Amino acid sequence: MWAAVLLAGAVANAAPPGAESGVQSTLNEESPDVFLAKATLQQYLSRVVRKDWEAARRLTHPKALGVISQPKRRTGVERHNLAPWANRDAELKTFRFIGTRQVSPGAVLIEVGEDSYRPEEEGMSVDDPAVYLLFRSRGGFLVADKKAGVELSDVSDQAVRVGYPGYVDQQVQAQARRESALFDSRHR
Repeated sequence: MWAAVLLAGAVANAAPPGAESGVQSTLNEESPDVFLAKATLQQYLSRVVRKDWEAARRLTHPKALGVISQPKRRTGVERHNLAPWANRDAELKTFRFIGTRQVSPGAVLIEVGEDSYRPEEEGMSVDDPAVYLLFRSRGGFLVADKKAGVELSDVSDQAVRVGYPGYVDQQVQAQARRESALFDSRHR
């Protein structure tokens, strides 16, 4: 009799199927950098959808703005994946986050599926893949590049480290080295 009562109590207190334990949900949580980078990209893409170009530029990394302006000085045309204000071929309408990966402290990749209206075709393209690169700079994250037509697995961490020198603030890199030394027991 008591065994039946104890068994019934254990079943009643068991987590519902599919629910994660506290430890497992903690392991699956995003790092603070990934969380902040996603929030920044959400703001950036929302501004692009609304065609609020000044706000989108404010969320764009200053080095990226420099890269965008180089072809414009040479050719008079501003063509870059990260210059939606100059792209008349597609208008972003909706987007959804697909995946994220932290490359290093202060550097995050985010894969997005984008639905865009294409005026020339008078139709929508649905769930076009794109990977955005965000770097911690000026106290927050800023959008530094957009790799259109690729997925997260197509972008290597090494390519990001080599291809974007100086995009992460020195302060962030120094803090990461200090934290690494503490965890590796190399502090004095």
